[in-house]
Amino acid sequence: MPTLVVAQPDVASPSDPVCNLDTPPEQALLKMLQASAHQRYEGTVLYERAGSRQFVTVSSPSDHAGQGVLRRMNARADPLPENWPVPFDSPQRACDVATVYLPTLESGRTVAGRATQRLTLRPRDTLRLTHLIDMDSVTGLALAMATVGSEGNMLERYEYASIDYQSASERDPLDKGQREYERGRSVVPGYFVLSEDADRGVFVVSDGLATASIFVEPLPPGAPVGEGAVIEGATLTYTRGVRSAAGGLLISVLGEVPIVTARLLADAVRPPREQT
Repeated sequence: MPTLVVAQPDVASPSDPVCNLDTPPEQALLKMLQASAHQRYEGTVLYERAGSRQFVTVSSPSDHAGQGVLRRMNARADPLPENWPVPFDSPQRACDVATVYLPTLESGRTVAGRATQRLTLRPRDTLRLTHLIDMDSVTGLALAMATVGSEGNMLERYEYASIDYQSASERDPLDKGQREYERGRSVVPGYFVLSEDADRGVFVVSDGLATASIFVEPLPPGAPVGEGAVIEGATLTYTRGVRSAAGGLLISVLGEVPIVTARLLADAVRPPREQT
């Protein structure tokens, strides 16, 4: 089975204590990352990427399975509901993000009738993208976010057109639906394994904010070796065909990461006979 090789340690290991988030930008980052897990809300979101736009209705998780509901209003008449999981709720996640992004905080604009603060997350290296987040000044929920490329161009964005919160007295605890945030081994600087199924050749890595999935399968007969990439909005699809003594592999990386990161993730894949 294929595997992802371990990189040199570059961020805190899972056994290390949670860091201190003392500055206002760091505290805002923690509040924003935890907001979705502690609020009940529903609203309509404008989502733009690659020259297209969609309106999506969103309802926060309302059951102990931790599943929210969204409907893509432009896709079809009477759109079917789709589930989405509640985000991870862990102080360690904010520590991981603050390690590889530089957070800054300033006054924001009005979004969906709510006052906001602008939280900017700039990467500390070239392996990730910039995120501009307008977070609700009261709840911390990200009401708008734009993802920006290395040249300052906007890759994709979303923004709530309207949002309604349930009052605190109407909310039930959401802790039963929380997913465990388990930080695995580091494979690329700042990126670590969130989940893996080596038998199926599927790996998911994250830096706490951006996530990428890696798929490893046999190279189809007659398929050329080499690489290719397609970018749609902030999402990169990168493929690489390689040959080795163990046979050919087709490595695919899908996620909101720069191409340099996708290449490093593909480099980290080792065929079964090359594991050490």
